[in-house]
Amino acid sequence: MATTAASQSKPVVDAEALEIFQNQWDVYRKFLTHDYLSNAEACRVLRDFLAHDVARPFRILDLACGDASGIVRAIEPSQVEAYRGVDLSAPALALAARNLAPLTCAVELAEADFTTAVRTSANVNDIVWISLSLHHLETPAKLAFMRDVRASIAADGAFLVYEPTRRDGEDRAQFLDRFEVIGRRDWTELTDGEFAEALKHVRTCDLPETVATWHDLGREAGFARSQELYKSPTDLFRLFLYTP
Repeated sequence: MATTAASQSKPVVDAEALEIFQNQWDVYRKFLTHDYLSNAEACRVLRDFLAHDVARPFRILDLACGDASGIVRAIEPSQVEAYRGVDLSAPALALAARNLAPLTCAVELAEADFTTAVRTSANVNDIVWISLSLHHLETPAKLAFMRDVRASIAADGAFLVYEPTRRDGEDRAQFLDRFEVIGRRDWTELTDGEFAEALKHVRTCDLPETVATWHDLGREAGFARSQELYKSPTDLFRLFLYTP
């Protein structure tokens, strides 16, 4: 595997920044280990789509890729012609470089905001994937981002989104209250402090759209078709497919 990464050319700024990352990452790893966000099944659905619906070598752009552990489980190394991962966290990208070692294609890792990376990229992508990050944007910013993705995708490409999603007719406050009830019931491996921090993040930063709005955004962004591929057992998260 050939790897290039802007993030790997400079050191972590300071020990405090690394410690903050490590503390947050340890909590996030609990979410992944216990599958509290239904990542495992979403990645299985993504894997099935890539294997059966795409079924050819492809170039993939993995936005807000984190440590890339999810995407590695979702793709066959022989399928990928080129992989590009984008994330704001240099320590996460360092972990991603190790996790992506099984890929035999060229791998590029870039330390950047995912919206900027799409808007400024001159590359044509077959597959664009984003998970649990797009919901931090306001609705108009989601639309602008999705238009940039549409402009970057090949004619037979696909854009896949796995995000917290409100039920149609459910407002943000109702969704967040439902999220908290489910979290208190199911996230039993989190300490009280970890749960409080996770809930604070969700109530402060999460801006989930309804199912109908996700389909509307796809149409307004210029995609010809949108489809729901997966709904988590908690009905908190959904995976959508958009195609030109």
